Amino acid sequence: MAKRKINAAMILAAGKDAHLQTKEKVSHAKSIEGETFLELNIKDIKNNPMQPRIHIDKEELKDLSRSIKLHGLIQPIAVIKVGENDYILKAGQRRWLAHKELGLKKIKAIVQEETILPKKESDKALFEIAVMENTHRDNLNPLELALSLRQAMDKKLYKNMDELAQALSKSKSYVSKVLKVLALEDEIIEDLSKNKSTNDIESLYEIQKIKEKQEQIRVYFDFISKKLDRKALREYNKKEKVSHAKVPYSFEGRAKKVKVEFDVSDLTDDKVKILKDEIEEVLKRYL
Repeated sequence: MAKRKINAAMILAAGKDAHLQTKEKVSHAKSIEGETFLELNIKDIKNNPMQPRIHIDKEELKDLSRSIKLHGLIQPIAVIKVGENDYILKAGQRRWLAHKELGLKKIKAIVQEETILPKKESDKALFEIAVMENTHRDNLNPLELALSLRQAMDKKLYKNMDELAQALSKSKSYVSKVLKVLALEDEIIEDLSKNKSTNDIESLYEIQKIKEKQEQIRVYFDFISKKLDRKALREYNKKEKVSHAKVPYSFEGRAKKVKVEFDVSDLTDDKVKILKDEIEEVLKRYL
């Protein structure tokens, strides 16, 4: 689902008296491009149940609350009407929370009428709205995004990863890498949750490839402290792959017999013939 951009001209066209348009006076509200500008009761608005954000920075919320107290709400929140006095938040979670923090009773909102859908389709629409809104604004950290995508798959909102990727206008590879964030060690997951230390999904994907627990944690903290960059992580994994590569030959020794086996699957026929000739020459010197 493509993100629907908020049109600045629409907000201006709503007029400076938008704060006078209450849900009790819908007939007087201004409707532009199918959306209505109203002032709603805070208590009538519920958070999007598919909202992926799990952490709100308290200091940022305090700063926003101070700004709203001094200057008022510059950009209305966006909601979807789901009943006579019920609305679900579409965009503007922090603005909504800041109003609650200030003890305000009402908030300016752009109201979109709900399209009646079966529950599964409704959940899917709410998920796509929440994720698209946040990813386009870069508001989600990789852990929040990964948990949200995992939730969508667990709820079977999408048949497979291809369908999910298409809904988000992302590649299947991107979705796969995001989900791999959940394979990171608990200590890393905790840091991502509390501190949002990085949004670099590609680097986290490289880090989760490290199988040894303490080494993965060490590399992660080296990365977020700028001791390693993404290129260094890729080089690290290449070296690990080489060092753990299977030796292409094996020895089996007994009392009076030695058995040697070679993996020649990567050799051309000519090289295999040369190898046989050289082995025979060595054997002639000792046997």
